[in-house]
Amino acid sequence: MYKYLLCWRYLRTRYIALASIVSVTLGVATMIVVNSVMAGFAEKMRDRLHGVLADVIVESRSFEGFWNYEEVMARVKEVGGDDIVAMAPTMETPGMLRISRGGRPAETRLVQIIGVHPEDRAKVGDFAEHLFDQEGNPIPPSFEVSEEVKARSPAGRELKALEDEPPDPFLESTREWLEKKREEQVPIHGAILGYALSTVHLGHGREDVYIADIGQKIALAFPMQAKIPQTGADDYTVVGYFKSGMSEYDSTHVYVPLEQLQRARNLIRPSDGKGSVNQVQIKLREGADLDAVADKIQLAMEQLSPMFFMVSTWEQKQGPLLAAVAIEQSILNILLFFIIAVAGFGILAIFSMIVVEKTRDIGIMKALGASTAGVRNIFLGYGLLLGAVGSGVGMVGGLLFVRYINEIEKGLSVVLKRKVFDDSIYYFDRIPTLVETHTVIAIVAGALLIAVGASVWPARRAARMHPVQALRFE
Repeated sequence: MYKYLLCWRYLRTRYIALASIVSVTLGVATMIVVNSVMAGFAEKMRDRLHGVLADVIVESRSFEGFWNYEEVMARVKEVGGDDIVAMAPTMETPGMLRISRGGRPAETRLVQIIGVHPEDRAKVGDFAEHLFDQEGNPIPPSFEVSEEVKARSPAGRELKALEDEPPDPFLESTREWLEKKREEQVPIHGAILGYALSTVHLGHGREDVYIADIGQKIALAFPMQAKIPQTGADDYTVVGYFKSGMSEYDSTHVYVPLEQLQRARNLIRPSDGKGSVNQVQIKLREGADLDAVADKIQLAMEQLSPMFFMVSTWEQKQGPLLAAVAIEQSILNILLFFIIAVAGFGILAIFSMIVVEKTRDIGIMKALGASTAGVRNIFLGYGLLLGAVGSGVGMVGGLLFVRYINEIEKGLSVVLKRKVFDDSIYYFDRIPTLVETHTVIAIVAGALLIAVGASVWPARRAARMHPVQALRFE
C-alpha cells in the first residue's frame, strides 16, 4: 500500500511534475486532432476521387483509341462476370476552351474534354450527383439543349423581355431577328463545364461570379485524327455545371456528347460508322476485389490485343496523390510525437532529481523492510500515473476539440476577422474529421509507454541503493 500512497503524494505535491503532465496532454491532444482532421480530409478526398473515377478503367495506349469498344466491353463482361455492374465508353482528349463574354475579354483555358453518354457515365460513378444549374439546383445527366436553356441565352433573354410588349410591326421584326440570332448563338450540342472553369472566385466572403452562363455559347479546340497533326474546333452550349469538390477536376473537365466529339475529331470510321473511344469506365459490385478483377481484365485485354490496353483501378490512377497524403500524415505524426518525447525527457530529469533528493528516505524505507522491487515500483508507478493523467486529459481534450472544431473555427474567424478555414478551396461546408479508434488507442498507449520508459532508469537507480550508503548520503 505504501507504494500507491507515495505515488499519489508525489503527484499532488510535486508541482514540477505538472510540466510533464502538460507536455503529455498537449502532445496527445494535438496528435488526436491532427490525425482526425487528416483522416477526415483523406476520406473526403478518396470519396470524391472515387466518385469521379470508376472502379476500374480500361485505357488504350493510342491517343486515337479503339473502334472495337463493344467487343472490349463484351470481353470485360465475360471475364468479370457478376462483378461487373455497369460500363461506360469514354473519349478523353486535351483541348482549349474559349468563353466569349459579350464585349469583355474572352477567357481561354486549357481543359480536359471528355466525351460520354451521360446516362452511362452516371451508372459507373457519382457523375449525376455533381451536376447542377446556375441556381444550385440538381439537374439530370443530359446534354439536351432544351427550350429553357435557349431562353437563357443573351438573345433568348431579350426575346423574353418582348413577350409582354403590345403588338407592333417593328417589335415583330425585332422578335424575328432575335429568334434568328438566338439560333446562331445556341449550338444544338450541349456541354457541362467544371464549376471552377465557369466562375471567378472573388474571395473575402463574396459569391463566385459566373463567366459562362446557362445557354451561353462556348468554343472548344482539340487535336484531330489525321496523318499530319491538325487542330479541330466545335461550338457547344452550356447546359449545366460539374462540381466534384476536387479543384483538379472542376478547373479542367468539360463533358460533351460522345458521338459529337468523335465526329469533330474525325474518329468515325467510314466503313461502318463506328466511333473510337480511348477508355471504358467500369463499375464493380460492392465488396468486389478491385485488384483481382483488374488483373483478370488485364489478362483478357492482352489476349485481345497485346501491349495495347492498360487496366488500372481508381486507386492506382490516383496512387501518387493518395501516397502523398499518407506520407504527409506520417511525417506530421513523427514531428508531433516529439512533443511527447520531450515530456518523456522531462519525466526522466524530474525522477533523477527526486532520487537524489530522496536518497536518505529511500535508505530508511529499505532499512524498514521495503524490497528492491517495491522501491523500483514506486517510481515506475509514478511515471505510469503521470502518463495516465496526461494522456487521459489529452485524449478527452483532443476528442472534445475534434467534436467542436467547426464551432471553434467560427469563433476564431470572428476574432481574427478572416476565415480560418476557407471552404472555397475544398468546397467543404465544414471541416471534415474522422476519429479512428485504433489511432486514438495507439497514441495513448505510446504516451504511456514513453512515460513509463522514461522512469525506468531512475527507478532502477533507486532500487539498487544500499540502505547503509543511502543513510550516509549527504
